[in-house]
Amino acid sequence: MHNWWHGALCHLDLGQSGAALALYDGPIRGSHSRVALDLVDASALLWRLHLAGCDVGDRWLELSGCWDDHADGRLYPFNDLHAAMAYLGAGQDARLHELLADMERGAAGASETAHWIRAVGLPLIRGFIAFWRAQYPLCVETLHPLRYVAGRFGGSHAQRDIIDWTLTEAALRAGRADWATAFAHERAALKPHSAVNREFLRRAAAVPVAQAAASLAQAAVSPSRPAR
Repeated sequence: MHNWWHGALCHLDLGQSGAALALYDGPIRGSHSRVALDLVDASALLWRLHLAGCDVGDRWLELSGCWDDHADGRLYPFNDLHAAMAYLGAGQDARLHELLADMERGAAGASETAHWIRAVGLPLIRGFIAFWRAQYPLCVETLHPLRYVAGRFGGSHAQRDIIDWTLTEAALRAGRADWATAFAHERAALKPHSAVNREFLRRAAAVPVAQAAASLAQAAVSPSRPAR
């Protein structure tokens, strides 16, 4: 089933969000699997479709209910991130807060997993929450340093690309032409024929200079947040 997920990503790179959504409804999610890897694929694809401007309807609701069997905030923060995506998409704020509380408790230990939760899992989820709540400057600030260390907590390069995709989109929506342009060029260098990356380049070039300057000025006067 995971190969179908890669096929859906290819459709997204070709600008074919409808075909990617059809794969979601068919081989990716048609069986309503409750296996964790299948849920990860489903969350990751729905989030990408949302970023691409595709209306995914009420699909988040079905998916979020299946995550309750796996999202415990203690064992694998990579899975917890994808559960948080589903809870955000479905508007399950109470369940999201429970997951965050579980992760806070899980982060208190001295185990390797506790370190992953503290250093990567919790900050990533907070960054994705900021994006969903349209707090785009905060999302950029939160996700930017994490892109360099996210490999520590699992997932393939293709799976972790959701971080850079979300970061680039947040930079565009925040009016950060400088960062958005850098991220878009970086993506285009890796996948020059991707319709997604070409659209990122086009949108970054279209960010008004005045808007970018205002964003930079706001960043200069905003108090820095304490490290967590």
